[in-house]
Order: sequence, then structure tokens, then C-alpha cells
Amino acid sequence: MQSGPTVHFNFGEDGVGRRSVTYRSGDSEKLMLTEVGSDLYRLEESSFAGDAVYGDTIRAERSSDGVLIFREIAQRSPLVTQSWILSEDVLASESIKQILAAVINAGGMWEQAFGGLLMIHAPDSIAQTTFDEIARRAKIQAS
Repeated sequence: MQSGPTVHFNFGEDGVGRRSVTYRSGDSEKLMLTEVGSDLYRLEESSFAGDAVYGDTIRAERSSDGVLIFREIAQRSPLVTQSWILSEDVLASESIKQILAAVINAGGMWEQAFGGLLMIHAPDSIAQTTFDEIARRAKIQAS
């Protein structure tokens, strides 16, 4: 463990796919994971304490107390991740809801955290269009 401050994200209890993950820095969080192989886990939500995002596969060793010790990102998700900090009004708008539905329909995913953080995981084929549409909608809402 490194000296200095550490960060611990605790959104829910262990179980039903949610597992505690600890990093070399001492930071930790609870993540929705799917075991896909020996010491391999696919993220079903993005990490805030590490660099892995939705759809990435990580390699992690199980400690004696059941906590997963992060080792590496074994495989990156094929989806393109974009992060936005948006106002409540923009996030609640019908136009943003339509964009998010289009992302899901194309095989992507989106997440909202801490109120205004929107993370979009889009297939490469629609990533630029999605970015442009959100930028346009956010600018229109801010005007």
C-alpha cells in the first residue's frame, strides 16, 4: 500500500455479482462483475478507483477473505467510452433520453453516477455521432 490518501467507493453490498476490489494504491470499491475465467472478471459497471470501464475484462486474484486484488486490465471493451458532466435539466431532457436509447439499441450501454456524471459506452460505429449529439444538446440546453 502506498502512503498518502486512499479512496474507497462503497455503492452496495457484496453478493449478486457485486464484489470488493482492492488496488495496489490501497483504493477500493465494490463493482458489479461477471466471472469469465480463472481470475478473469468482466466489469458490468465502470470503476471509479481504477482505469477499467464497463465491458473491460480484468485479472484479479482472490484473497483469503474473498476480496479481489486487481492485477491488470486483461482485455479492453470494444466499446468507446465517453464521460460527461451535465446538469440535471440536460440529463432529464427527452433528447438525451433518445440518444441513450439509441446507444442501447446499437449494443452499447450508459451509466449515471453522482447525479451529473454520464458515461456512455458506444459501439465505434456511432461513437462520434453520439458525442456530437450530446455536445449539441448540452449546448442548446445551456443557452
